[in-house]
Amino acid sequence: MDKLTPSQWKVVNKPYEPASTVKVIAGPGSGKTLTLLHKVHHLVTVENIKPDEILIFSLTNKAVDNIIENLLSVFEDLHTNKEIIRQIGCYTIHGLANRIVVENEGMINIIEEIGWRGLMKLLPPSKRSPHHFRSYKELEKVIKDYKLNGSRTGNVKAKNDSIVIEQLVELMDNCKVMTNDDLIIRAKKYLELDQPILGDASSSFTQDLQNKYKVVLIDEFQDLYPSLAPLVATICKGKQLIMFGDTNQSIYEFLGNNKQIMWQLDNLHPKSSTTVLKLFDNFRSTPEIISLASRVINLPPAKKQVLDNTDETPSELVRKLPSGVLPQSASFDDLTTETEFIIDKITQLICSSAKFSDIAILSRTNSHLTTLGNVLKKYGIPFEKLKSQPDWMDDLRIQFLLDIMKVCSLASDEKHSREFDTSAKWQSDFSILVTMSAIKGVGDASIQALYKACGLKKLSIWKYLTVVPNFEWPLGLSIKKKIENYTANLYELIEDDQIHQLEDPLELLEKISNITHNLNLNPTYFQSVSDYQSSLEFKTHLREMAQVMKVSQSNKPSGTSFVKWFLETYFDQTMVFHQAKQELKTNGPGTVKLSTIHSAKGLEFPIVFLTNGIMSNFPMDTNSLYVGMTRARNLLYMSNMKHQNLISKTPLYSRSIMFNESFWTYYNKDLNRSLHGVTMAHDYNIQHYNRLRKDFGFYRAYSSLRCCKNIFRRI
Repeated sequence: MDKLTPSQWKVVNKPYEPASTVKVIAGPGSGKTLTLLHKVHHLVTVENIKPDEILIFSLTNKAVDNIIENLLSVFEDLHTNKEIIRQIGCYTIHGLANRIVVENEGMINIIEEIGWRGLMKLLPPSKRSPHHFRSYKELEKVIKDYKLNGSRTGNVKAKNDSIVIEQLVELMDNCKVMTNDDLIIRAKKYLELDQPILGDASSSFTQDLQNKYKVVLIDEFQDLYPSLAPLVATICKGKQLIMFGDTNQSIYEFLGNNKQIMWQLDNLHPKSSTTVLKLFDNFRSTPEIISLASRVINLPPAKKQVLDNTDETPSELVRKLPSGVLPQSASFDDLTTETEFIIDKITQLICSSAKFSDIAILSRTNSHLTTLGNVLKKYGIPFEKLKSQPDWMDDLRIQFLLDIMKVCSLASDEKHSREFDTSAKWQSDFSILVTMSAIKGVGDASIQALYKACGLKKLSIWKYLTVVPNFEWPLGLSIKKKIENYTANLYELIEDDQIHQLEDPLELLEKISNITHNLNLNPTYFQSVSDYQSSLEFKTHLREMAQVMKVSQSNKPSGTSFVKWFLETYFDQTMVFHQAKQELKTNGPGTVKLSTIHSAKGLEFPIVFLTNGIMSNFPMDTNSLYVGMTRARNLLYMSNMKHQNLISKTPLYSRSIMFNESFWTYYNKDLNRSLHGVTMAHDYNIQHYNRLRKDFGFYRAYSSLRCCKNIFRRI
């Protein structure tokens, strides 16, 4: 077992007590995750808590991935470590809620961009004027407000508006279409139902949450927001709740005030059963970085905090040795100068002892990261963008393929299970409307007329299209042909129930892809793959989707339709695939990481470039700046921060880092890398950098990006 500090041992050794709360305030780099993992180990090996009685959850997939990946090393002294880890529940909050709702309701739709665009098609023309809903994002906000406040919300401007929104909400309810907030509310509802306590063999996940789990651990409690409170409180009530986090790293205020939910959790159990512990150590950042970051948030020195808040002595405080290099800050008036500064620094670092994988560029906005990514691409510098979930799940083209699968599965169920039932609520309607809306030439008026006609006959859209003669359809001739083509392409999969007979993932994907190809989709919904880059991206995402489908096939329960299993569990299956993929990564130069500050939470990088962008006229907010700074282990470069606590406290950037041999010795020791050749290669590195600097033209006010691609491949 790794050696823990005195403050970490206090958390680990805190005895198990039902209906109690342990709140651990842990700053960046304090070993929070390590302490959480050893706490789990202690619960299993000392407190005799069974692995399947422990539940861990966080807000982001990255945090959950990090916990799962590190649990194995903590349990390495136990021969059954893999089986133990498999039994421990580890979820994102929304992943947990999704599992509860799917278990109780079957297949559901979490509405994405393409779904909101489909709903826009059902709005009367007058509601899409500049005075009403200008975009699907505005419609999304209005519907969320309506669900929360009803017609009283100020965003619903008139009675007619309220009627339209009410009809859209009814459609969503009938088709089990949910926002993430709906998911949380429904999951809480099922947890509050009285369920019989059954034996382990027959108990459901919902029942396990109610009756089986004894300990709940929350990672990054400062990321929680008010709408999560009902579900989180319901899960944790009566159990031992152990929370880890740091209020100074709260950067999700736009989702609601974290203080509201923390007040509820702090008061979930009696004060006599509540303990607050603090971790002041720092294993990550250099003292130079921590000192400046602490001044940004006006935090007292760590030694003073230890004396004021604990019975420990400052000598027990763990800190890294100084590196001798201070964080550097610079201001730029234009994007070209800023990007040249970053490229110049990356060149120096790579010509010293750093790898591309050591470097991260963090910004507040995705748009700025996209711009920086384009510059890195022109220089031939490998990079990847860190996101909250895999890229293929955000691809509108992939989302469309999933919607076609849902149409076929749901409509086939309605055809072969429920047959014709005028009182039924047709779940397939939403997916059909979404996919029809993406067909080139099928306008809003046609979608509305068809949906109205189905309502008058009390038929699902699919039933209407297959039993009502096309001359009765309230559509123009050209639109009828497009809808007939849509129906013909899906007919066999639905009417002959082929969709539920396909067990081969690749065969299913091929059929769905062929259908999509035959539908002549609107480029607004389905990006063209005619250009090479777009085509390559789509192929990559399609390959990843196919791999996740194979994972899903490998753990499908017998007697269950493959397509149903995949559609109900593909989010969880993606996480399984992602974890397996991470284990196969090889050591090499790697890639520069691009990330928003929000997506980088919980991560660390040896070298960080933190940028506020050129267009921003405002300083970076204090908490975001603090989080961004404390992602860095050894080197921190900042540009255009405009923060008052950084003025005159950081030196301007210089070119001296390559000449600092003592720092590179420190750097490689910190990363447990070999020191062989660090000094010997120094002169060669300087020559190499000067050659690249000349090629790139860094001494000029502006440099051309032409002829720069692939230069880094020579390194």
